[in-house]
Amino acid sequence: MLSLFTHALSLTILKALCSRIARSITTMAVISQGERELPIRDNPDLQSFDIVSTYHKLLADDPELTMPVAAIEALIEALSQSSAKTVFETMDLIKTQSAKLRNSVRNPIALTHGTDLFQQYLVMSLKQPGPDGKETSSHENFEVVRQHLMRNGRLFAQRAKQAREQIATIGREYIRDGYTILTHGGSRVVGTLLGRAAEAIPGDARRRFKVIHVVNDARRTESLRVVAALRAKGVQVATISESAVAFSMSKANMILVGAEAVTANGGIVSRMGTYQLALLAKARKKDFFVAAEQHKFGKTFPLDQFDLGFNQDILDFHSSKTQEGEENSTKEPISDPVDYTPPEFITSFLSDNGVLTPADIAKMVIDLMY
Repeated sequence: MLSLFTHALSLTILKALCSRIARSITTMAVISQGERELPIRDNPDLQSFDIVSTYHKLLADDPELTMPVAAIEALIEALSQSSAKTVFETMDLIKTQSAKLRNSVRNPIALTHGTDLFQQYLVMSLKQPGPDGKETSSHENFEVVRQHLMRNGRLFAQRAKQAREQIATIGREYIRDGYTILTHGGSRVVGTLLGRAAEAIPGDARRRFKVIHVVNDARRTESLRVVAALRAKGVQVATISESAVAFSMSKANMILVGAEAVTANGGIVSRMGTYQLALLAKARKKDFFVAAEQHKFGKTFPLDQFDLGFNQDILDFHSSKTQEGEENSTKEPISDPVDYTPPEFITSFLSDNGVLTPADIAKMVIDLMY
């Protein structure tokens, strides 16, 4: 069925998406001229460059940065340190550095979506004719493209932050007076959406709503930060444990969550517990919305919870209690576990590209990435 579906899709969407990305990048390039520029060295030496530490430093320096965007910025940093002068050398460099990044983390899904997106953008850029009409792969035009990429290192970060505001504007229409919204975790885009809905804008009064926030004990600080920000805007927030979700579901008008990654079939990979929220919402016939930026879309296509491409070691079976505390156990559960929510549990996506159904997402991702 997937093969038939893929072949039936129109290439028109791909062209439109590529054009949109190219226009966005051109626009953001102008905006970013006053921002930090990446250093371009006369004698670059990639051997001294550590893309993994660069990636983690970017995330540490900017708490608002998402993993896909941090991966893209790290690749641009790598490009600035390289002496590559041909298309082949550049693509080989990006693939090699992307592999290093993926291999450095236990859960590479979000990071992979970022590196795949950047490779697609790079391929599109290198296929465009240069200002003199020559192929971009010619030495002169290739250097122009390379310099453009290197001198706009904050491009995608700015785009990501703008995407949250766009989603907040779109999502505001779905937050109605008197609603109670159930959410969990510390999603930046969900926090921005709810925060903006609680503010008055010209011609539109602030929304008066309540929030049920599911607090995970392992990430309690993150959750309480979101709760405090909403309460500071006058939003009434109730915090509950994960075990109280089913009990509280009847009080919610809608469920709103973020996503670490959006899969090729219109599902999501998000923090552990999202899937059970979706299951309960489906059982109680509640709308389940996902707020996610377009740069999180990718070609990951899991079949079930145990087909994510990496082992989380959540289930560690023992035949006796003594084994549970053994120090020589090689299995260590992942620190930030995730689960997969299939598309049939999702009502709609609130994205910077508009309100999309899971089927819309599937068409966009397959056309863009395959």
